[in-house]
Amino acid sequence: MDIEKIKKIDFGEIDGYGDPNLEKYFLDNGYWDKIIDGKVFFVVGKKGTGKSSIYRMIEREACKKGCLVVNNDFGEFPFEKLLQLEDDSFAKPNQYQTIWKNVIYNLFVQAIAKLPAEQNEYYEEIQCYQKMFLGNAVELHKEIVSKAEKKQGSLFLHGLGIGYEKNVQATYKDCADNITKINSTLNNLLVNYFKTTPSESKIIIQFDRLDDNYNQYQNLEEYFQAIISLFKVAYQYNQLLRSNSIKNAKIVLYIRSDILRAIASRDAESARWDDFRFDLNWNVNNIRDIYNSDLYKMVMRRIYVSCPELADKNFNEIFVLNNTTFRNPKLDLFRKLVLQTLFRPRDLIKLLQTLQTEVCKKKVLTEPIYGEVIKKYSNWLVNTEIANEINPILREDYPYVIELLRFCGAKDLSVKRFILCYKAVKHKFSLNPMDLLKYLYSVGIIENTWKNQYSKYMHRSIFRNEGDFDRNLNFRIIPAVWSGLMV
Repeated sequence: MDIEKIKKIDFGEIDGYGDPNLEKYFLDNGYWDKIIDGKVFFVVGKKGTGKSSIYRMIEREACKKGCLVVNNDFGEFPFEKLLQLEDDSFAKPNQYQTIWKNVIYNLFVQAIAKLPAEQNEYYEEIQCYQKMFLGNAVELHKEIVSKAEKKQGSLFLHGLGIGYEKNVQATYKDCADNITKINSTLNNLLVNYFKTTPSESKIIIQFDRLDDNYNQYQNLEEYFQAIISLFKVAYQYNQLLRSNSIKNAKIVLYIRSDILRAIASRDAESARWDDFRFDLNWNVNNIRDIYNSDLYKMVMRRIYVSCPELADKNFNEIFVLNNTTFRNPKLDLFRKLVLQTLFRPRDLIKLLQTLQTEVCKKKVLTEPIYGEVIKKYSNWLVNTEIANEINPILREDYPYVIELLRFCGAKDLSVKRFILCYKAVKHKFSLNPMDLLKYLYSVGIIENTWKNQYSKYMHRSIFRNEGDFDRNLNFRIIPAVWSGLMV
């Protein structure tokens, strides 16, 4: 094992949003064609599956294709202010549609105003509106929400940025800053512009990290209603553009799959969105195919790009086990590592970073060192990653669910046995035993287990196989989670 070369490996960051080297080792599976040129409005994936990486790379790809992609980061978005701007004209969960329409229309206006001048009456109107209402606003989606006001059931916006001038003469001045009236005018203006512009360059509005502060909201129902309103506005406007054969404009939203599931349980109309979603899938249905998987390709690309001297090696030739210290000297290290994850790039990168640190420190990979790696990684997985995801749902039940999982143990368990453990915890859970089991399965904490006809143990999880929880089968806590529970 060449420690000096291993030190050179850059596995990247677990969050692709700010990774400075993302472009060098991004694994592109034709995302532009699938998402931008395809019939996709929503990019859906579990936490850590690369949504932000694709969001960033599409923006960079747009420069090469002569298109304009406007990325909007909702990581520090004033959602609490947004929740004060419900429109009384709409029933729940649609009450935030007016403000979302205004955000989207204005983002398109701002983008069009940056394009080269056109001999187009609608382009000239857009320029006029831009000067009058938007000025030099930088983070437009945040500023609109921050400066909008609600008065007597109506929403008003009094201009943004230093460049706002009240004395500019335009038809919009007659709207008296009423957002509903402005929206109606902008909707027609934008559609007419896109139908008549000679430009074939696409303008794409992208929203990412809509769920970044999801675990901070005290009123999750209001948050879900705001997101439902946004998805409906994006869906309706994209469909309006498609119905007018407009191919040079689009809205793309990036969202966690668990948030979308929560939305679906609250609004039956969301089923219409299924034909317009792109699901990020890193699953490895048959673990024997691990070396043909995107997970393996992603890891090796990062190794080869950061350390070209290793280009003729496979993973297990780079990280070599000290066979005399392992009970199983023929252990497949990469396969074993992947099985410690939730089949997400985020988990695997974190695990490989931990492995690299320990190997470089000890200059060898023995079974005790491997055990220490798994211990540190599992502690992160359970107490940081999973805790952040399930706390908003479980809330005050969270510590008791952890207690319950420890009662369950590491071995296979029947549903009947789980119910006994559930009752043994002296706490009134908000979820009944079966609903709690289904939830734990949906976030990857447990997986179904059974023996096949050859008495070999089989496993199925939401991350690996996408199947639903089967109450007729046994289940177990996945090994990495169990290790984290024992730290």
